[in-house]
Amino acid sequence: LRHPRDGLAWKTFNQQFHEFASEPRNVRLGLATDGFNPFGTMSLSYSIWPVFLVPYSFPPWMSMKQTSMILSMIIPGKHIPGNDIDVYLQPLIQELKDLWSEGLSTFDVSKNEVFCMRAALLWTISDFVF
Repeated sequence: LRHPRDGLAWKTFNQQFHEFASEPRNVRLGLATDGFNPFGTMSLSYSIWPVFLVPYSFPPWMSMKQTSMILSMIIPGKHIPGNDIDVYLQPLIQELKDLWSEGLSTFDVSKNEVFCMRAALLWTISDFVF
């Protein structure tokens, strides 16, 4: 398995959502997060949780490069967000829902046309380290 598109989940998604899969310009994403103490010391209770979107629509050699990932938010605080992380993620999840159901009018320069780009969140990954 070199890329998620080689796996059964990707193929099953294509079968279940044929209309989405038939438009190659639609975007497939993963959401990845992992927190850390920015001060590197356990005596200070503070954490930062970056939340990244990983574009799995890119070729395998490009998908996992840091330059391809989208930093969607940073969750700072005196403690880890824990079960409250959903409060922080709500705006992002709503935007992803809108991109799934309604899409976004986007210009394709290679075809010189406007099309409706949609996005699907396929996976979430915790404890994600570069």
